[in-house]
Amino acid sequence: MHELSNTRATRHSDTTLVTAPKPADLSPLEAAIMDACNEMHEAREQGDAAMIAAVRGRLFGLVDRYDELDAEDHPNAAWARPNQRALALSAAGNVARAIDAELIALKYADTPRRREISLGNLADRCIRLGRHEDAVGYFLGALEIAPGSAPILLTGAQALYMAGHTAEADRIFAEFLSRPEMLTPGSELTAYLDCETRLREMSERLPSLAELLRRWNDATRR
Repeated sequence: MHELSNTRATRHSDTTLVTAPKPADLSPLEAAIMDACNEMHEAREQGDAAMIAAVRGRLFGLVDRYDELDAEDHPNAAWARPNQRALALSAAGNVARAIDAELIALKYADTPRRREISLGNLADRCIRLGRHEDAVGYFLGALEIAPGSAPILLTGAQALYMAGHTAEADRIFAEFLSRPEMLTPGSELTAYLDCETRLREMSERLPSLAELLRRWNDATRR
């Protein structure tokens, strides 16, 4: 599962969305954790203290149960358990603790895909803490593994932009412009274009991103 930042201008501006490219591959508890993370995002976005407390209790209850079941027979429980706990901590706003948990997961990441997920999540969380050069470093590590991954590229573009590397960030969006097949409803790219409000701010300085948003707006007639 990848994290997708939500940067609406609210007092809870460090909330995230959690996405999975193949939800059917998730175990029952993993699917429930993903849903609870996104409920936590909504609760924090609304500033609803009662809902936050209720969802938090349920979310960490699910994570504890996932631990008790040793990650539901996951082929690499040593990676999966801290990865899922990091998702929950991140959704609850405990970003620094989420980074610590994900670093434990990264030590046990035994496949390129698992390393990609952990590195991408670390990049996102470092952006949220203002650790932009660290975010770029994690992005570059993930990029070596998955150079065509839309979530990795989009997280990396934001990290590069926030670290002051605007030309490099714009080149990523120029590459998306050359791949119009990715600009389709329901794709990972368009999920970011719809939900990641930081991209609209970035488009003021990144011409390729501005053109990408214009094409997506035209395609959806907004």
